Amino acid sequence: MRRHHITIIALMLAALACGGPETAIPTATAPSPTPMDLAPARGFYMGIAGLIPANFPDSSEEDWLNLYESLPETGELLGVYTSWTDSEEAEGEIPGVVDAAFGFAEEYDFIPLVALGTYRDAAIGEVETTITWTDTEQVSRFRQTAVSVAEHYQPSYLALGNEINRHYDHDPQGFAAFVAAYSDIYDAIKAVSPRTLVFTIFQLETLRGAGYLTGTSEGRQPRWELLDMFGERLDLAVFTTYPYFDYTSPADVPDDYYTAIAEHTDRPIAFSEIGWPSAPLSTAPDSEFGGSESEQADFVRRFFELTSDLDLGFTVWSFPNDIGPMINPAFESVSLRHHDGTPKPALDVWRAVVDQDTGG
Repeated sequence: MRRHHITIIALMLAALACGGPETAIPTATAPSPTPMDLAPARGFYMGIAGLIPANFPDSSEEDWLNLYESLPETGELLGVYTSWTDSEEAEGEIPGVVDAAFGFAEEYDFIPLVALGTYRDAAIGEVETTITWTDTEQVSRFRQTAVSVAEHYQPSYLALGNEINRHYDHDPQGFAAFVAAYSDIYDAIKAVSPRTLVFTIFQLETLRGAGYLTGTSEGRQPRWELLDMFGERLDLAVFTTYPYFDYTSPADVPDDYYTAIAEHTDRPIAFSEIGWPSAPLSTAPDSEFGGSESEQADFVRRFFELTSDLDLGFTVWSFPNDIGPMINPAFESVSLRHHDGTPKPALDVWRAVVDQDTGG
């Protein structure tokens, strides 16, 4: 039965990637746990982001099975980050990946951390939005999607937009329209699922006015004021963070790199993506930027040192297995396992923190 389930999700994801026909998928029969239902001894939740099995995109059924069975090694959460719609025709419907994740959550004992993305990457550092925030009918369909996810699954976490400050950099006026829509959708979600923690996600390096490796950092200014635009409708202040965009060694990351966030928000702080490469960047192998396996492990230690004084909600590492350069060379080696699933030293460091909840 498990192999059959893995085959279903593999086919479903392939169809989504190719724009093919929809595939029947299982759905959850009960609401997922909420953060209030569990209390890890370490004081915050941990997990991994992305449905990336070994050898992706040519993964076998065994690779998919291993992905789900290995999730407890990295924590309680699985980051399910997807476009808010599978196609123009499906606007307003729950994305297939979200349905699939909740279908497997009870069987494999993880908590889905859902983010409904609102743009796709275009040229280096640029974005192409997938929703027009001044189009009231399309915004209504986005609202319907978010509320449907909340009502059907009662999720622990639901993000509206991912790295949303990149949208601001691309289109400040459109961003203001997003904020207005977000407030209404936040209230609608809370009406059907009061315990769901609702937020949007910011990209920390660019929010700080940096992000050298994004290719568009020249003249960029800190934009901490964007947090204030959401008022009390941020249940958490959530960030993606890749300090190697600016620093060539974990030791160079400033001591206040993460604690400085608390100067700009009174919300609990969380990280939906964390990463440091375990190899030189393939696009610039002779530069100082990139990493090694030992450096990646050092960064995991450094990250938890730098966040030890924060009120953390959760920390999620990027990708269970390396995605490879075909998808995005800037992230090809940030995962805790190699492309073939072989563990890296950083996984042991991450697991040591996870095991603080279980005693090893």
